[in-house]
Amino acid sequence: MSFSENAPPKPRLDEPNLDDKPLPQIEPPSAGFLLQLFVIPMIIVGIIVMVWLMFSWLAHMGSNPHELVRSFRSPNEASWQRALTLAELLRNPMHEDLKHDAQMVTELAAVLNSQLDQESFDENSIQLRKFLSAALGEFKVPEALPPILRAATLERDPTEIDVRRMAVSALAVYAYNNRDESLSEDEACMEALIAASRERSEIAEEREARADLRLRAAYALGVIGGEAALDRLLILLDDPSSNVRYNAATGLCRHGDARAIPVLLEMLDPENQESASNEEHESGRDWKRLQVINTGIRSAAQLAEYNSAGDLQPVRTALQKIIDSELTSFGSRVRHGIRLNAKGSLLAMQATDRKVAAP
Repeated sequence: MSFSENAPPKPRLDEPNLDDKPLPQIEPPSAGFLLQLFVIPMIIVGIIVMVWLMFSWLAHMGSNPHELVRSFRSPNEASWQRALTLAELLRNPMHEDLKHDAQMVTELAAVLNSQLDQESFDENSIQLRKFLSAALGEFKVPEALPPILRAATLERDPTEIDVRRMAVSALAVYAYNNRDESLSEDEACMEALIAASRERSEIAEEREARADLRLRAAYALGVIGGEAALDRLLILLDDPSSNVRYNAATGLCRHGDARAIPVLLEMLDPENQESASNEEHESGRDWKRLQVINTGIRSAAQLAEYNSAGDLQPVRTALQKIIDSELTSFGSRVRHGIRLNAKGSLLAMQATDRKVAAP
């Protein structure tokens, strides 16, 4: 059989070709189709642009201290976050000029005083007062001090202890930023800090917060100095809280007061376990012991710098013990760092001794 005999017959010209299908009828696009194709994508793009503009505006306001201050004229639930941002911006050396801005201080003081006038103790209100106090502490303008002192002493509800704690820390920052002013002679300031350093509570839930207030007051008193402050720190060396004792000793060392030595030796003891007794987790205890011993090492150098005539041999012996110790509580890299710090402080003390002995 030939190939031509097996080929399918060709259709006649007057017969329909069943393989050909009619084309669909062309219809104009419906309104719903146009809506899906053009309008909805335009709306989505518009929303994206609006969100981007909103975030750009927030970012701009978040980096502009003057805008942040103006935003407090109409406080809302987000105001405390802006106050926190402002405090952080003021810590930045790039904004050093703002620390002398009396007009900004006046506006912030008015906002804080207004907030303190209100007897509202919800979380947002407490947070706003805290961070307004922190921001005011960064300034080098005397008008910043009165509202901070008010926040440090006002307590109508237990929740305000958190405001007082932050305000006392703000006083320490203010004292550090304004070292040319003699805050030790400011009666209101000293009364506020000494009162805070006496805080106690028999209520278990408040005991830790009151101890934290005392340690912040001890730190601030150490920054300010002066006879009244140092005498109060001497009393705090016997505080039941180790954190308060260590802050008191550090403050005394800052001014070369050898009365700190007994507690300073406790801080320098590598085997001291009490320094971390309040920490719940082992990692936290290790970190706390590290902080205490390094703070003690720095304080020893400060004590020698400002008290070259005192008998500091016990401190030198304690530093040498750190250098010679195995420091088994710490990792190898940490041990190396602690020994280097101790050697540095010991060398600084020896250099001071040579200066004093020189004719």
